[in-house]
Amino acid sequence: MNIVGSIHANLRAALQSARRLKDGPVHPDTVEHWSAIVAVARKEEASSGYSTRELTNDLEREIEARGANSGSSRSA
Repeated sequence: MNIVGSIHANLRAALQSARRLKDGPVHPDTVEHWSAIVAVARKEEASSGYSTRELTNDLEREIEARGANSGSSRSA
């Protein structure tokens, strides 16, 4: 996955989207994108001194909470 900008900025943007769309359906591609951001953040966290753990954990919780809602046709 090619991330444009900092992982911190991408995590914040994804988390804002997830929270904004909390009660609505989200396209599966959007959830996949959020998951990819989490994966990149975890990898980057392991190799650098900069911690995004709190944002990463928050976004992971939002993704997990989506569960059944991720199969819809609306995108973020």
